[in-house]
Amino acid sequence: MNPQLKSLIELQAIDSQIGELEHGKAAIPKQIESGKAGVKEKQNQLAEAESSFAQLQKERKDLEIDVIEENDHAAKTKTKLSAVKTNKEYSAILVEVDAVKEKILALEDRELELMEILEKKERELLPLKANCKEEEEKFNEYKLKKEAESERTKKELEVIRPRRSQAADNLDVKLLEHYTKVFNAREGVVVVPIHENICQGCLQHILPQQVIDVKSGETIIYCEQCSRILYWKETNEGAVPK
Repeated sequence: MNPQLKSLIELQAIDSQIGELEHGKAAIPKQIESGKAGVKEKQNQLAEAESSFAQLQKERKDLEIDVIEENDHAAKTKTKLSAVKTNKEYSAILVEVDAVKEKILALEDRELELMEILEKKERELLPLKANCKEEEEKFNEYKLKKEAESERTKKELEVIRPRRSQAADNLDVKLLEHYTKVFNAREGVVVVPIHENICQGCLQHILPQQVIDVKSGETIIYCEQCSRILYWKETNEGAVPK
């Protein structure tokens, strides 16, 4: 095989590997953010439940204060009975006392209702807290895994990039320029095999004489349709996407 063609095949393989590694590494921050969004949703659910629970607790505390104040009000109103001079004043005070008692009963009923609601909410909080903690632990483990993956990929790229430079240095300047131009225009796919007389880059038929020349491997043959560099490979492979 032509040494330049051999170097081109090697360069394409390295670039493909670099592309996969860079793509995988670039996806990691988004993957971490996606995982973080799931945790954030659980945290928001817990925070909302805790906020609702705290509001209900405050309402119950306010009711307790209101009951105390109304009991004081009733007691002070009753003390007025000994000082009244007419039946009308006496009756008015009794009406006021009864009204306060009714208010106290309503407050106490609401307080009992709140106690039941709070007990239910407290029971609901336990699984929410456990679920949130579990999600946070899973995310932290996932994040560490992804960060380790990113670091491994970085080290792999540090090893492979010098190999890429070496393979590129083995190419003639004009050939490397063509490779770079097609690389940028054809989504990084420059050197492709032919299969059943078809370019596996653009999936167009290759002329019979070109097929013969590609099989010989003695010269650099370009696809007339997509300008990719062609080579012959004995094993059957699927087409490379255009």
